Amino acid sequence: MNRHTDTAHGKIEGVKRFFKHTIKRFRSIPLPARIGGGVVLLVLLYIWAFIIPTNVQFSYANKETCIGRVTLAPGLQNQRAGKDGFSVELKDRVSLFGVPLFSRNTCVSPVASPNEGRTKVSVAPFGLPLFSKTYGVNIPAMPKAQIATLKDAEVSAVKPLIIPLSEHDAVHAYTLTQGDKKAGCTPVDKGLSCEMSQLALEPSTPYELILHRGYSNDAPQKLETLQIRTLTAVQLVESSVKNDATVYDKPADFRFVFDRPLESTEVTLKRIDGEPAKIDAEFKVEGSTVIVTPKQAMARNAQHQLVIEQVTGKDGGSLSDPITTAFTLSGGPKVANVSIGGAGVSQSAQVIVTFDQPIKADADIAKLARLTGVNGSVSRASDTSIAFNIAGAPLCAAFSLVVDKGLPSGSNDEISAEAWKFDSRIVCGSSAVIGHSVRGRAITAYTFGSGSSTILFTGGMHGSEPSGMSTMQAWVTYLQSNAHKIPADKKVVIVPNTNPDGIAAGSRNNVNNVNIDRNFPASNWRPDIDTASGMIPTGGGTSAGSEPETQAVMAITRRLRPILEVSFHAQGRLVGANLYGNSTAVGTAYAQTVGYKTMFGTAEEEMGYSITGEYEDWMGQELGIPAILIELPTSSGNYLNSQLTALLNLLK
Repeated sequence: MNRHTDTAHGKIEGVKRFFKHTIKRFRSIPLPARIGGGVVLLVLLYIWAFIIPTNVQFSYANKETCIGRVTLAPGLQNQRAGKDGFSVELKDRVSLFGVPLFSRNTCVSPVASPNEGRTKVSVAPFGLPLFSKTYGVNIPAMPKAQIATLKDAEVSAVKPLIIPLSEHDAVHAYTLTQGDKKAGCTPVDKGLSCEMSQLALEPSTPYELILHRGYSNDAPQKLETLQIRTLTAVQLVESSVKNDATVYDKPADFRFVFDRPLESTEVTLKRIDGEPAKIDAEFKVEGSTVIVTPKQAMARNAQHQLVIEQVTGKDGGSLSDPITTAFTLSGGPKVANVSIGGAGVSQSAQVIVTFDQPIKADADIAKLARLTGVNGSVSRASDTSIAFNIAGAPLCAAFSLVVDKGLPSGSNDEISAEAWKFDSRIVCGSSAVIGHSVRGRAITAYTFGSGSSTILFTGGMHGSEPSGMSTMQAWVTYLQSNAHKIPADKKVVIVPNTNPDGIAAGSRNNVNNVNIDRNFPASNWRPDIDTASGMIPTGGGTSAGSEPETQAVMAITRRLRPILEVSFHAQGRLVGANLYGNSTAVGTAYAQTVGYKTMFGTAEEEMGYSITGEYEDWMGQELGIPAILIELPTSSGNYLNSQLTALLNLLK
């Protein structure tokens, strides 16, 4: 039996005792007096029961306030019309044969937001004035929001915010707003719990929040303004998988470590390629770590995405943005790197092929990988690589590295799904130092092909014309990959840099201030030379062939006795010839191919000064070798592309 029922029962017993005592005394009174007294008694009883209002102390703690009061025939009682703002309900009814005889409690509840003060509400049979019972409802002041403790507070952006009230309020509806965003608040013991997550606030940010109060469907009214700052954002410190990473092993779980202890997380894991699908997984928090454990096998050789939508720190901190990690679970081994290029491989090279993951320890490498085109063997080099060991391959031989599909992984249960092949070529030529500059820099000659007829190419004789050296060095690089295009009866020798000290200093002459191309023992050699800027004493050397650079070029020319020599200089878009052998015909064909002018026998007129002790003149006079000279368009740059067709034509 509750408090209201106990009270009602006590009042009923008191009424019974009062009536017994009154009737006993009433019988001792003379009849006329009895009648008069009875009328007075009835009037007094009516006044006591119906005229004098019964006080009800309204409380905001419940949606209705009840008092213990017996009301007869509650089924006939109706609330009388009035603007009292409260409704009356007769509860805890006692019935006989389905007919309510009396109720033991009377409850009042507001139908609009209560106003502080006193109001009255009445009930009567059929709502008529006779036997109308009035209740005086005393309404206290509305609960107040005690926001002083929240001034400039740091609060969670995701956990509920507790706003203290002066008393519990189950009557009104409260909301918290920030701009056009709204959060619902539910009553708790002397306070409100407002769902901050509904406001979608950023961490580490100050905000002004407004608390509203309303009743039922009435428009809420502004109650208080709160100045708060959200807690510092939770930061990711470490993770077992990085964004855009390829995962080669078989991870049992994925771990993400944050900068503070956590209490909850929201995570999604799904496959995002092929047939996108959500992956069933367990998400849990241990200290400051989020652990994601897939409950099903994840597809290999497939892309996945793990999104940590939110974490909540024990301090209430949260993420500023979701953390998205896209990763790929690898398939079988794939080649990640090969230690050689497409040409220029040593005749006895060890080629290392590295894979993106370990190879299974007991894999039979010799059955799955091989060399073709040259002799050699295959062996394991490390956990992630194999070695192709070339054994004495012939120059310029084409060969291939082959790895069949089916190579097993040492990190997972996958095998390579595709075969791999890499084509290359053994070095096509050789190099040798043929002399040194004044400062000791090497002068190197490169040889390609094995024919009996040699064509000699030189460049860089004037250090201020590096385009000749650059173009010849590019010619060397080209032949290192393409020397198989040289006709069988030809040999190509290239000396790209015949004046390395001058090239290094950007000087036309060598360190001794001698113009190398005026130092050869041609019939017109002289020590003092003519130039565009005037005469230079001993610019042709102290004697013919006095310079070590000149001596190196002369020595290789005499040794090779080429069928043709081609020199590269700059600048002018010109082709000259030494007028020996077929040099004029060769020079004409070259000039037509590259679109240059010729200067056969007119070089001095073109240049504007006399030319003595020239390389081309010397070899023609002493050895009878035809030679052409190419003046490239500019003194710097690499002109191989524009010269390549003409160069290849020379080899025919």
